[in-house]
Amino acid sequence: MDIIRRVILSIFFWGLIIFLIVAFIGNRPPAVKDGSLLVVNPYGRLVDAYTLPMSYRGVPVGGYLNETLLDDLVTALDLASDDPRIEGLWVRLDDMTGGGSATVGELADAVKRFGETGKTVITSADTFDNGRYRIASSSDYIIVDRLGEVFPVGYGYWRAYYAEGLEKFGVEAELFRSGESKTGAENFILDGMSEAARRDEERLLTDLWETWLENVAENRDMDSGELAEWINNYDRYLAEAGGDGSRAALDAGLVDKVETGGVVDQLLENNFGYEASRRIDAADYVMGQYPGKNRGSAIAVIPVVGTLVYGEGGTGMAGSDDVIGAITAARETPGVEAMVIRIDSPGGDVRAGEAVRRALEETRYEWGLPVVASMGNLAASGGYWIAVESDIIVTRPETITGSIGVYSLSLNFEEALSRWLGIRFDGIGTTPWSGAGHPGRSLDERTASLYAAGVADIDGMFRNLVAEKRSLSKEEVDALAGGIPWSGSRALSSGLADISGGLKEARQSAADLAGLDSWHTIYFDKTADPREELLGRLLWGRRSIRSAASGTIRF
Repeated sequence: MDIIRRVILSIFFWGLIIFLIVAFIGNRPPAVKDGSLLVVNPYGRLVDAYTLPMSYRGVPVGGYLNETLLDDLVTALDLASDDPRIEGLWVRLDDMTGGGSATVGELADAVKRFGETGKTVITSADTFDNGRYRIASSSDYIIVDRLGEVFPVGYGYWRAYYAEGLEKFGVEAELFRSGESKTGAENFILDGMSEAARRDEERLLTDLWETWLENVAENRDMDSGELAEWINNYDRYLAEAGGDGSRAALDAGLVDKVETGGVVDQLLENNFGYEASRRIDAADYVMGQYPGKNRGSAIAVIPVVGTLVYGEGGTGMAGSDDVIGAITAARETPGVEAMVIRIDSPGGDVRAGEAVRRALEETRYEWGLPVVASMGNLAASGGYWIAVESDIIVTRPETITGSIGVYSLSLNFEEALSRWLGIRFDGIGTTPWSGAGHPGRSLDERTASLYAAGVADIDGMFRNLVAEKRSLSKEEVDALAGGIPWSGSRALSSGLADISGGLKEARQSAADLAGLDSWHTIYFDKTADPREELLGRLLWGRRSIRSAASGTIRF
């Protein structure tokens, strides 16, 4: 038995050693050869920060979502633009499942910058939707599969409205809001879209769609009106092509070739040769570009991604404690001389937004660090509340922002519980407010006045904050507030933002404010507990590292 025990322990020990050696070698980025082809192959959704898996008693549940970090790809493209070893670019979009309009636009602009250096860009996909085609549009060659098509459907907005259903069940909903355009919960009190919501959404979606059309048409050397006409009458053009979507796109000049088997490979071979060892993935490429460069001045980047919640966050949520912890860690890290807050949030708990804003205010005035806000897909409501506490706000034209205002929703189940379950609530209290707001009791007039007063107070605070921080008059803010959502392009023209651009422009602005000529970036990401992260790697493999940022501080 002792011999068996020793053999088992020996096998386990040497197996562990081999595993560690293989893992170490596997994590080393491949060498970049002369004449290399950079391959950008986003997998899943384009995101600013990974979504952490749900945790159950220290065990990660559900696996990693299919996500690719936008900044890894953008940084790889910008580095490769000036790298003489990189001969060209192949963008493979088969595995990309989506991304917000601003995120897609930021990657598309990086692809365009790469192509403007004179290097050849080839983009292929099985099919093209809004996002994929926006990225592909500036390429020298666009290839679609024979079974695919180019079908950008534009932007739309639909939601479920619950008023009639709630009434049938006996549920009473009361909405307190700062303006008719604060429509976040109007679907609980209406059976269809309000006129204000229809007006605001039409303006916003029109802005986003016109931006898409103008960019794509310019990249393809087309007239935007002709492009819009082709999309609006796609059914007719598809019929003329005998139902062949790839042929319809080819006839319209939206693609250059159709993949019928070996077409992409032949094009790559003709332009770059077929040697597979000279192809390097963007994540691998950028991983090897910053050895020993995490010294000296640094720009801290702090992602605020997801719905704002007070305290610790979770899957799809940005917890105020987590964001403030990142801000604190950044301030205390030697070499950090400026901070960029990257926001992709629809808002949420007003306490969370105010707690983060106060931490940024302290960073600016007590620590003396410049703060720049970079608005991604969404920086609305509470997301914009945070953004105003910055020296400069950078936005993409496709960003959805504004929604300056607040709301509170009360749902009362007294009649529903009585009607369907025979449950009734009764009792006494020492003041008129004892038990107020209980979901099993009707909302009386005096309690409703408390909700209304609270909403009015916070709305006034929000407006005053925007006026003070953005140097706008009360009248100017009132015209922009009331919950109205704005596109990034309108935010720029109205004074809600300062500079058009993405994270690259935001970092440069932060460096300029800090007076830095050379610097590197450090991301301050919330990460899983080390044990959970190790289990996640064993179960689902390793995701790409924040190598594009030349470092990640975990807290």
